[in-house]
This record gives sequence, structure tokens and C-alpha cells, in this order.
Amino acid sequence: MSDFAKRIVVLLIPATLALAWVGGEMRKQGEMGRRLSHISADITQVRQLDQDLYQARRKSTGDTLFITSDSYPSYGGPLTVATAVDKQKTILYTAILESTDTRSYLEKVVGFGILNVYTGVRIDQMPKLDGISGATISSTAITRGIEASANKIGVAEFGMPAIGKEDAAATPETAKLLLIVFVFAAALFLVYKDLPRKKQLRAGLLLFSVVTMGFLFGTLFSMSTVVSFISGTWLEGLASYSAMLCMVLAIVTFLVTRKKVYCTYICPFGAVQEGLGKITGCKGPEKYPWMEWISRFFVWAILVAALYFQTPSDAMYEPFSKAFNFIGSGILYGLTILIVIASLVIKRPWCNLFCPASSIFFYLRFARKAFAPKSTADISNLPLHAVFNEKSKKEAG
Repeated sequence: MSDFAKRIVVLLIPATLALAWVGGEMRKQGEMGRRLSHISADITQVRQLDQDLYQARRKSTGDTLFITSDSYPSYGGPLTVATAVDKQKTILYTAILESTDTRSYLEKVVGFGILNVYTGVRIDQMPKLDGISGATISSTAITRGIEASANKIGVAEFGMPAIGKEDAAATPETAKLLLIVFVFAAALFLVYKDLPRKKQLRAGLLLFSVVTMGFLFGTLFSMSTVVSFISGTWLEGLASYSAMLCMVLAIVTFLVTRKKVYCTYICPFGAVQEGLGKITGCKGPEKYPWMEWISRFFVWAILVAALYFQTPSDAMYEPFSKAFNFIGSGILYGLTILIVIASLVIKRPWCNLFCPASSIFFYLRFARKAFAPKSTADISNLPLHAVFNEKSKKEAG
């Protein structure tokens, strides 16, 4: 493939992602009324009164309803909740309109009946609920969203005083962020230092990552994180930026070192697979170009679909949540079991064959080579510190 063709391919990827995002934004225009009408089959004649306030009628009684929505920062981005209130200030319906959280977490929260708690409650007598254990961030976003949307109706229609939004749910966010920075710093230290027990230190760092970033904090970045970053939903607020920081540092360290530092020294799921492979002493699979290109095309297709439908959570097909938090669909459960079994036969089967991070790193390397000046082609595969050293030698010579 010529350099010109490579550059066209490199530019086409972000162009298609941008078009998918624009198409998704256009699709959302004017869609709110339709979404609100689907809160309940008893709602009809939805019309907009104000920017976030709608009026509707109940099919069964003909009574007037007021509907509004509000968003609150959740794990994957803003979570939008709608509330329908009658003229007696009673909440009749609540619903989640939009969320970028992992669907399995939301299903757990809704399964506990958190939405039903507010049904039949007057908006001037709202209960104060705590987050649900195991899905604290998502459940808190739902409850605070309902409280805020109900207050909107109270202020607009019943003259109630406005209540300021509470801060996001308390999380060990600072500890998470510091942990991620520490782990990446330790990994870079191992990359650049020639240490006598480097293999043992790497194994120790991977084990530490499994315990902390895997089971304790669940700070792995996924396709959902990538979609949130590209679409800009993270700018509207996240309850936790740990996965986003992990993704950014993984990409930065790859660009600086030209090595998959995250995959080799940090990734908890990769560490689990490698540990299982050590038991049987298995080797990596034989990879063919067509297998790699199918994986890359699949990642691109997932990104396009998620950006168009504005659903970052649906882009996450990695079995991380099931492997470390034991939460997820039956499909993810089956996939996790398959990966665990395959890890005893093939070294890092997920990493070598299916992991989307490999496709992302491949694109970055491909783009760098496509636009690398010819004069530096001989050193284009070197890490940045080696490039600087090579240039210094040439200048000295």
C-alpha cells in the first residue's frame, strides 16, 4: 500500500466516526417528546411548555400531567431521568430516558425497584434514598435525577422553592486516580530500567493491578470509555474519571514508548489470562492477518454504531464487569467462562485475538508510520527517548 493510500485510510477512520456522531446528534433532535410519550402507555398528547417542561394527558382519565427530565453525573456520563406529576403534586411515572452506564448495572438497580419507590409520592414529601450497594453511582444518579426533575415541576407549576443540586455521590475518586498514576509510573520505571529481577517485579505489578484496579476499584478502560471520550459525553460530567484517565495514560505511554505498556504491565484482565496460562505453560495463538483485520473492522463498526445511537454502554463487549465485579448479562458470563478455559490452552486469548485496545494501538502505529517523514523512517519504530538520542548522535557526527 502506498503512503498516499495509507494516509487516506488513516483519515477515513476519524471521518466516519465524526459522521456517525453528527448523524446521532441529528437523530436526537426532536426526539424528547417521543421518548416521554413512551414512559407509559397511558400518556398521550405530549406537548412542550418550556425548555425542559412538557404537558400531557392520561388516556385512562383525561387528567393533565406535567413531565420533565433531569440529568445527573453517573459512571459512564450523564444519566437522564424523567418524572411525570399530576395536578395533585403526585408522581405517577418515572423512567430512565438515557444513560451511558453499563446496562447490567442499571438492570440491577431497576430490579431493586428504585423507580417504583417514588410512584404515588407527593413531590413536596420526597423520600431520601441511599445508593444501592454494588451499583452506588448509578442508583444515586437515578434518585438525584428524580428529585431534581420533580423539583423542576414543583417550581414551574406549584410555586415550590428551588432546591440546589447536590454534589455527586462520594467515591474514593482521588484514591483511584492516584493509584492509576502510580501503576503507570511503576510500569514506565520497569520499561526504562534494566533491573536484575525484572520478570518478578512485572509479575508483582500485574498482581497488584488485578487486586486494586480489577477487583477493588474496577478502573479498566473499555470501548465504552473510548466512545464517551470521542463523543464528548465526559465533558458533561462523570461520577468517576478513573477509566478515562486509564485510557488516556495507556495511549500516551504507547505513543511515548512505542510499546503496549498498559497491556504488558498493567491490564488486570490480561494478567489473569497470563496467570492461568502459566499453569499449563501454553503459548500464544498463531495469528493470521485476516483474523486481525476482522477484529479491527469489528471495533470500527462498534464505534460507529455506538456514536450514532449515542449509547457508549452498548459498545462495551469486554467481559471485565463479569470477571471482576460479577455483574453482567448471561452472554458476558458465558464469554468470561470461555476466556478462562481458553487461557489454559492459549496464552492471553482475549488479548491476542479479541481485545479492542490492540486495534486502537494498531491504528495509532499505522497513522504514525503513514505520516512519518521519509528522513526519519529508519528511526520511526524507536521510542521517543531513543529517537532523541539517535538525532543527537547524527547532529554530533
